[in-house]
Amino acid sequence: MKKAVISVGHSILKNGMCTSASGVVNEYQYNKALAPLLKVYLEKNGWKADVIVCPEKKFASKEEEKSYKLPLINQGGYDLAVELHLNASDGTGHGAEVYYKTETGKAYAQRIQKKLAGVFRDRGAKKEDHLYFLNGTKPAAILVESFFCDNKGDCELGKDMKKVAKLIADGIAGK
Repeated sequence: MKKAVISVGHSILKNGMCTSASGVVNEYQYNKALAPLLKVYLEKNGWKADVIVCPEKKFASKEEEKSYKLPLINQGGYDLAVELHLNASDGTGHGAEVYYKTETGKAYAQRIQKKLAGVFRDRGAKKEDHLYFLNGTKPAAILVESFFCDNKGDCELGKDMKKVAKLIADGIAGK
């Protein structure tokens, strides 16, 4: 049985500030709710899945998030690490994109992107060498930007969290 870890991008710092993007919806709050749904759908597809959410109001800076997440991921015996994000721009950007670094990550990213592109504008699966999550994990890793949290149209499409979670899970599982 394959094993995945689902990481919620960003956190809420000691001072109460959220390190994530916000707009029509808050990136951190959305993905904190999406992660358990993704776990359920992955498990329905025959995977074992764990969810990592940074403890709230524990860290002084966003840089401390990685010192919490990466050891948990790297010691967990996972086949795949997935980090959930939402994109943001000036309200005009829209669509989904999935980042990867390795060839294994690319295969997962392309399958997830194909699923998300059935609902959101297709921004593609993209190789990225500068994200700590992709660089710091032992298992293959992907970073999913499901949609733009500051675009009203995207947020409307993303309201059905069960659908978004199922699309990502089916992409991971190759369904």
